Amino acid sequence: MENGGEDTESLWESVESNRYILSRYISPGKLTPYLRQCKVLDEQDEDEVLNSLLLVSKVNRTGRLLDILHGKGERGYVVFLESLEFYYPDLYKLVTGKEPTRRFSTIVVEEGHEGLTQFLMNEVIKLQQQAKAKDVQRVDLIGKQRTLEDEHKKLRLTNQELSAFQQRYNKMKEDRNNYNDELLRVKDENYKLAMQNASEEKNMAVMRSRDLQLEIDQLKHRLNKLEEECKMERKQSLKLKNDIENRPRKEQIFELERENEVLKIKLQELQSIIQPGPLPASDKAILDILEHDRQEALEDRQDLVNRLYNLHEEIRQAEELRDKYLEEKEDLELRSSTLQKDCEMYRNRMNTIIIQLEEVEKERDQAFRARDEAQHQFSQGLVDKDKYRKQIFLEEVGFQVSPEGGD
Repeated sequence: MENGGEDTESLWESVESNRYILSRYISPGKLTPYLRQCKVLDEQDEDEVLNSLLLVSKVNRTGRLLDILHGKGERGYVVFLESLEFYYPDLYKLVTGKEPTRRFSTIVVEEGHEGLTQFLMNEVIKLQQQAKAKDVQRVDLIGKQRTLEDEHKKLRLTNQELSAFQQRYNKMKEDRNNYNDELLRVKDENYKLAMQNASEEKNMAVMRSRDLQLEIDQLKHRLNKLEEECKMERKQSLKLKNDIENRPRKEQIFELERENEVLKIKLQELQSIIQPGPLPASDKAILDILEHDRQEALEDRQDLVNRLYNLHEEIRQAEELRDKYLEEKEDLELRSSTLQKDCEMYRNRMNTIIIQLEEVEKERDQAFRARDEAQHQFSQGLVDKDKYRKQIFLEEVGFQVSPEGGD
């Protein structure tokens, strides 16, 4: 048994060495009828090889068939070689190295010459069926040929109509090109006018901006001057405020007035006491001292009154200046806010003009791109027109030659 297994393995070595080529070129459905007739495969094996969902490709199905035959031993090898000899003689020569002789020893041994005859009859019937199928296919092809000839005639008529349409198309295309040229010319003129108007507006805006800048500088200079004057007046106001704060208080003035009244009363008393006649030297000295004190008190009182009057005048003048400066300040604030609004307005106007100029530049670029694209389309249209003319000319020449050949 061991020697028989080793002989079988040695027989299958040539098959296994060429397994890739056999799996690639052998069709399992072509070999299974013969293998079934030789009773190497049963119905279950054939169904597994041909209909299994696990075997997707032809290579997998052929590989599974070889595995089944390998399991049949020497008989499977012999029947497999006979099927190769009949259906794939080149593969038979590749495996065995011998030329095929077309002998069916297995069928003769199993079923006799009648079985071989039956097998050959079945093959002849298959070939006859294939021949009938080819005749039917030939009749179908003849019908298709006639249909194609009719379609060819229709296409010739359609081609003539297309030629007429092509002429009309060429004329319309020429008119369109003329209109496109006129459109481009008008666009160029409009663009030039727009650029000229934009340039004039830009120059006017620049001049207006310069005038406004000059006015702004003048107003700034005037504002600085007024600020300096305000600072000086503020300093004077602070000085007056300090003088007012440092002036004598009312209590002090009242105290001086009381003292003055007391001195007057004392003076009257002394005058009433003094009698006419010469006074003693000591009384005369006291009287002179009192008279001197009275004169100084009167002078001090007059100075205080004058100083108080001057302070009231300075306060009145300071209040008038304060009211005046407050009015001027409000006026300047109003004018400053007006100037700021004007500046903001002119700034927005300049930004709007700049944005308009940018839009004009974009429109100019778009016009240039549209012009280039139109020129490219025009060139491409000329190329397509030449290609279609050449194609129509070749088709017309072909249609003229084919009827002559048929006659």
